[in-house]
Order: sequence, then structure tokens, then C-alpha cells
Amino acid sequence: MADIPLWQEAQALHNAGDFDGALEAYDKLLTQNRDNAGLLATVGTLYLQMGKSGLGMVFLHRSIENTKKEVPSDIYCNLALAYKYAGLHEEARRWFDKSVKKNPTAETLATYASLYVETGEPEKGEELCRKALAMDSTLPFAHWNYSLLLLEHGQWEQGWKEYDWGFQSKMRIDRALGGRPRWDGKSPGTVAVYGEQGIGDEIMFASMIPDLMKTNKVILESYDRLENLFSRAFGCEVYGTREDQSPSWVKDVDFDYQISIGSLGQYFRNTKESFPGAAYLKAEATPRRGNKFRVGISWTGGAKAGRVLRRSIPLSWWASILGTPNCEFVSLQYTDCEDEIKMVEGQGYEIIQTPLAKSNDYYDTACLVKSCDLVISCCTSVIHLAGALGVPCWVMTPKTPAWRYQNSGRMPWYRSVRLYRQGDEGWPAVITRIARDLSDHVYSKEKHAA
Repeated sequence: MADIPLWQEAQALHNAGDFDGALEAYDKLLTQNRDNAGLLATVGTLYLQMGKSGLGMVFLHRSIENTKKEVPSDIYCNLALAYKYAGLHEEARRWFDKSVKKNPTAETLATYASLYVETGEPEKGEELCRKALAMDSTLPFAHWNYSLLLLEHGQWEQGWKEYDWGFQSKMRIDRALGGRPRWDGKSPGTVAVYGEQGIGDEIMFASMIPDLMKTNKVILESYDRLENLFSRAFGCEVYGTREDQSPSWVKDVDFDYQISIGSLGQYFRNTKESFPGAAYLKAEATPRRGNKFRVGISWTGGAKAGRVLRRSIPLSWWASILGTPNCEFVSLQYTDCEDEIKMVEGQGYEIIQTPLAKSNDYYDTACLVKSCDLVISCCTSVIHLAGALGVPCWVMTPKTPAWRYQNSGRMPWYRSVRLYRQGDEGWPAVITRIARDLSDHVYSKEKHAA
């Protein structure tokens, strides 16, 4: 490449995680090296890391077209990932097959297995993970994907053991609070438990805090939005500092051990029977107007690439649900949704909006959820909130959901949650089923009240 210093600068920025700076440098290089296969592949990979799957596909395809010798297998693998992130699973499978056929490394096999985490085919994914681990038994990403496949399949004991590899694969964050040793599942003393992953995950894993409190004093570190909610529920010390690099309380509070909240599973949730499913959070219901059956609704969820489209159901599709007689609907949507609500209100449907749904204190949202007779939602954090409060909740569940929802059967974490799984017919059939069941449910309530 002609401009070696600029290339080195771009690589340094890229490796340091300064993607915008790297892209600017790569752009300058592209003006002089428009057909350089290696540069095109590097830019395609950068776009992939930035969550821009479409641009990643374009540059990776151009790289393959311009490669004069054999195409490196990692380019095929990255292109497969771009298609996977875009939800185009068959195309992803085709390019993964090319990559594996060319160079079946442990890394490639483990990455291929991640596709089957997405598609809900645990047996195929597990086979690839086992092959990868046979080649490299210490490969963190292979163990991590293996854990998700096992947990999705309800193989709890083995799944949790693999789940801790998420720390080494950088898929989970190890806080290592105060340099204290990790709790071993049996030692007495005070245990500082720190939250991880999203708000919904933190609520879900918090179902194990009461189990731990039976034998140990607990200090809980959470998202700041959850501090009030958890403090009211568990009555232990709660600090909403999990996003702080150096929380001050660690120096002032005496504790013996620390552990990630997700790592409690291996001690308290090793069998199907060990999931109590009972409510464990508390909230005072907000006042309601009138006596109509109140339904809280949420229709958009997800943050990771490819997840938003898969998990979301446009509000404009909800007409048969919103038209159910003797119901009032309240928005639990935390994203900007005013335009969507105005559109359906223009069609004659009313949806109550309140700032509580978007409050920075999740206890406020909990009070709103508690005021509902039923929650209907796509897969998002409000599902976990409703389940943890014991509020009946019907979930529009995608055909290939995250492991938390299992690949079949009920969701073990919450007794009040019912899954409406998407089939080959798509979301319209799910909406029709829910609309019918909601109408029957409200009618039954009115009949018994008469």
C-alpha cells in the first residue's frame, strides 16, 4: 500500500477502538487504493464492528471480487457475520460453510455456532462448539456460545458452568469489586453482588437474591434506575453504581466476597424445579381512572444489531387487540413513540401515555405496570418487570428468541408470563391469537363480576 504511515495510523486507531477516526483514515487510503482487496476487507470489517451490516456486506463482497488469489477464510467468516447480524440466516449459513470448508479453525467453528444461537437450532450449534473445543479447549468464545445453546435447551447445570466463560470472551463484565475473592457458593459472610448486561437481565437474575439472602448478608450493586426498586424489594444495601468505574462505597463498606449476579445461576438454578417463578419485586399501583380492564403494551425492543426488527411489532399491526371492548390501553414503551401513537389514535384507538414509562427511576415504571390487569409486549425489559411483580404478561415471542425464553415450553423465570410463540405464519397470527384470548378473558371477567 502506497501510504504506509497513513495505513499504520488507521490500523492504530482501529485497534484502539476509535472507529470514526479509523474510518476517516481508511477513506483517505481508499481514494488512492479503490480496488485493494485487503483494504476493502478491512473497511468492511470496521463497518461490521460499527453495527453497519449493509455497508459491511458491500465492502466485503467487493474485497472477494477483487481478490486475485485465494480469498482468506476470515473474509468469508466476516461476511457471514454481516448477514447474520442483518437477520439473513440462509445467506449467513452459505458464507459460513465456505469459510469452514476453506479453513475449519476453532475460531471459525465457534463463530459459526453463534448462528445457531440465533436460529434456535441448539443441536447443530452444540456440535460445532464441541468440534471447536476439541481443537482448542481454552477458546472463550466457543465456551460462551456453548453456554447459550445449553441454557436455551434447558440444560442448566452444564450451561451455567460454561456461562462464566463470558468474562474471558468479553461478553460479560467482571467488576472484581474491591479486589475481594469470588464467592464460592457456600462460604459464610457478606457477599457483594454486582449487576450485569441489560436492565431486563438484571431484574431476571435478581430473582436469585432472596436465595442468597437465606445464607449470607448481601450488598447489591445495580443500575442507578433499579436502585430504588431493588432496595424496596430486598431490604438490603443497594448501590446504583454499576456503571461507575470506581464506586466510592467499596472503600467504606465491609464485605467478604463479590460475584456477578449472572453467576448465581450455577448455585441456585441448576434444575427446572429450582425456578420458583414467584413474584419477588414490590410496587404500589398508580391510581386508575374508571373500571375498564387495563392493558399495558410495549411493541419495540432490542438494542443489538438485528434484534430490534426481530423483536418489534409495529403498533399499526395491533388494531385487533386495541379494538377489544371494555379495555383501556396504557403505553409502557420506553422509546420515542409519539408518532406511532398519534397514527393509531387517528384510526380511533386511545392509548394512555404517562412519563412513568420513561422514568429514570424504574420503581415509577413498576408502579405503572402494577396498575395493569395485564401486560402485552414484545421481548423487552418490561416483560421481566411484569414477571418479577407477578403481573400477568403475554409475550409476543419471536420464532428464535434469546435463551431466556427457551426454545420451547414456558419461560421458567416467571409464573405470571405466558409466551405466544411466532410460527412460520409470522406476527399476524400471533396478534390474532392474542386478540381472541384478550376478548375471551375480558368477557369472562365481566361475566363472573355480573
